[in-house]
Amino acid sequence: MANEEEKRKEWFIVQTFSNYENKAKLALELRIEASERADDFEEIYIPTETVVEMKNGKRRERTEKFYKGYIFVKMFLDDETWHIVKDTPKVVGFVGGTQRRPMPVSEKEVKGIEEKIEEGTLRSETAYSFSQGDKVRITEGNFADFTGTIEEVNEEKEKLKVFVEIFGRPTSVEFDFDQVEETDE
Repeated sequence: MANEEEKRKEWFIVQTFSNYENKAKLALELRIEASERADDFEEIYIPTETVVEMKNGKRRERTEKFYKGYIFVKMFLDDETWHIVKDTPKVVGFVGGTQRRPMPVSEKEVKGIEEKIEEGTLRSETAYSFSQGDKVRITEGNFADFTGTIEEVNEEKEKLKVFVEIFGRPTSVEFDFDQVEETDE
C-alpha cells in the first residue's frame, strides 16, 4: 500500500440515478465509514444552487441540483476505492476515462463550477429590471400574448401594474415579474 504522501486525492465525477444524488451520497458515506479506507476519501460534493421564484406574488427560494444525476468525489483511486464507489447503491459509475480508470477532474474545474453556481444565484435574484413606461408582452395567464405599458413597478413584491388594451380601452392589470417579458412592439 502506498504511503500517505504518494496518495494524491483527486476529484472524480460519479453518475447516480437521477434524483437520487442525496441517497447515493449517504450510501457512499456509509460504505466509506464501514470500510478501512476512510482516509482515502476527502469530500463528496453535490453542486446545488438557490433558485429564486415568484409564485402568486410571493418570493420563494428553493435548492436545485446544478448537475442532476451526478456527484463529485474527492478521493485516492485504486481498485479497492473504485469498488467502494462503484458498488454503492444508486451509483451508476464513474464518468470519463476508461471503465477501470476514470478521468479525474481538476481542482480548478471544481472551483469553476462553484463560481458558476454563485454567479447563477446572484443572477436569479436580479434577473428582472423593469421601469415605468417600458413595453412588455404578457407571457402567461388570461392575457397571454397581449402587450402593454408598465404603469407601476413594485420591486419588493416583484409585481407590475400594466396598462393592457382590452376592447379598445386601456385597463390596469397586475402581473408577477415572471409573467411578462420586455418587448419593442
